[in-house]
Amino acid sequence: MNKLLIKIGTKLSRHEIKEINQAKAREFKVPPLQQKDLKDSLFFLLLGDKKILAVGELISVRPINFNGETFFILGIGGVLANEKRKGYGRQIMTAIKDYLITKNKTGVGFCRLQNKGFYEKCGFNVDETSIKRFIFQQESQKITNSGDHCVLYLDVSDHFMQKVLSCHDKEVILPRPPDW
Repeated sequence: MNKLLIKIGTKLSRHEIKEINQAKAREFKVPPLQQKDLKDSLFFLLLGDKKILAVGELISVRPINFNGETFFILGIGGVLANEKRKGYGRQIMTAIKDYLITKNKTGVGFCRLQNKGFYEKCGFNVDETSIKRFIFQQESQKITNSGDHCVLYLDVSDHFMQKVLSCHDKEVILPRPPDW
């Protein structure tokens, strides 16, 4: 029987971190998780017999100043299933969606255009037009996602994404790179 766990990143075991890092390296070609990554993240783990079947995380992204308002969102990131086409990724996304709704928190993530249908089936909204407006300023360089990505989101009572989408000429200045 599969089991879903929700754990603060600093409470992950060494074995869990090792499995997550191996999966992320394989799927996303990203470096291993660092202590700073664990501190502000909540991990959703779908466990099978002694192994992680799927993982996803919510990352604290705060503060975001947009159009004179301050927002605190959770970044949806690192979603992957170690075995495809078994519904494991969907179980992770359902748990993330339920968590966001229960906590009344807006969730925002970035995905490749080819994966947008998956997120839509999981009950998330997807926008293809605002991806380049999510910016992290590092010295004189602006860091953003590429054009083959889109924004996936679940808006709650702060209506963050509704406000972003209604002001299509304004940039969303992020406190960290849009790497989640």
